[in-house]
Amino acid sequence: MTLDASTYLQHLRAYVNDDYIVHDGSAGRVVLIEKYFRQEDMKPQERKIDLILPGAGMAFKLDYDDFEASKKISKPRLFHFLDDTAKPWSKRCDFIIFYVNGRTFHADCIEFKSKSLSTDKIVPQLKAGINWVNALKRTIEYYTGDKRRIRARKFVFAENENPNSYIDSNRQLIADPSIRYYHFNEVQGRPLTELQNTSMQVI
Repeated sequence: MTLDASTYLQHLRAYVNDDYIVHDGSAGRVVLIEKYFRQEDMKPQERKIDLILPGAGMAFKLDYDDFEASKKISKPRLFHFLDDTAKPWSKRCDFIIFYVNGRTFHADCIEFKSKSLSTDKIVPQLKAGINWVNALKRTIEYYTGDKRRIRARKFVFAENENPNSYIDSNRQLIADPSIRYYHFNEVQGRPLTELQNTSMQVI
């Protein structure tokens, strides 16, 4: 059964593993948090990015490097019935935000990077994010009959002050023009609907 966007989000929230939800979309925003080590002195740091939602939404953190410390258990596999060891489905992007915008349903896949924009990891991780959204959608559809078109985009947020050798005139990655680059300072506190990407995939 095809559901309207808001109802589909409610069903999705009921079906997914809460361990991966990093923010529930309360107060009309999502907060993306990542722990990392500063390159110059390897001191632990925390990066926090606030993004404003156009409607209801929630944010997933798939690449939970600190999962063991926070949950005191092993990081769950994305698909518990499949082996994650060096398999294609073991790749993950950092975050996926599901949200409603009017009558449409969206998924933004986001990868955080420090200064490097080397594409050997960015491209496959964001591709894996789109594949995970597709797999989640199909699994729910097969088991429950719930259907909804999802409009998906890919982004990389980084601290690179001189990204021109990696991006084209539209600020899309040269290695994969479906990925849009933003500096962290450009996205902090902004509405998701203001983030531009010349490529959108309908799942």
